[in-house]
Amino acid sequence: MQPAACRPFRAALLGTILILASGVRALPSGSPQEPPADTAPPAETPPPAETPPGAEAAPESPAPEGATPQVPPENQSPFLTRIYRIRPAKLWKGLLETLEAEGFPPEEIGAETRTVKSSFVEFSQDKYPTQVAEPPMRLGGSYHILQMIKVKQGKVSLEGVVTPTRKGTELRLRARILVMGLDRVRRVRLLVDRRSTGVIEADFIHRLETRLGIEHL
Repeated sequence: MQPAACRPFRAALLGTILILASGVRALPSGSPQEPPADTAPPAETPPPAETPPGAEAAPESPAPEGATPQVPPENQSPFLTRIYRIRPAKLWKGLLETLEAEGFPPEEIGAETRTVKSSFVEFSQDKYPTQVAEPPMRLGGSYHILQMIKVKQGKVSLEGVVTPTRKGTELRLRARILVMGLDRVRRVRLLVDRRSTGVIEADFIHRLETRLGIEHL
């Protein structure tokens, strides 16, 4: 017979084994453990938004056709030249003031070289007695800009140069005339250069002389 003192020890050991066995059955192998009650579940990441068909950004519209930055040599207007018995500084000042007063605001001014170019302004042929521009180039070869033979309206910019000479002070003035044309190859309308006949330049010089009270030699 086993001593009576060992019976309580066996009973306690058996109870511990039963408790452990019940815990293992409660959590089968491979089952995830539940997080504590005070722990928030991880937030779900929303799926990326899908771009609906046809919602791509539309390409920007091309810029409208404008004037050619450089004047083609065949369409470059000649300078109209006048010489006055006046100091260069006085003629230069009078040129700038007359351009502003007659609606040709100076845009590019070279004070040291006494050169000036005005902004482009609208003009109408009705203001002048004869045609302000020469006929356009004939179509053919590499030239394919269709234009009206007689100019009715367009844009004009004046370019002036004041230079001292042995006889006095020289004024050179020319106009850059732009009219609307049609590019027959690209099928677009655009502004093109036309050679000036000198009518616009002569009219402006007359107004300059009247303003300053001077006559050319």
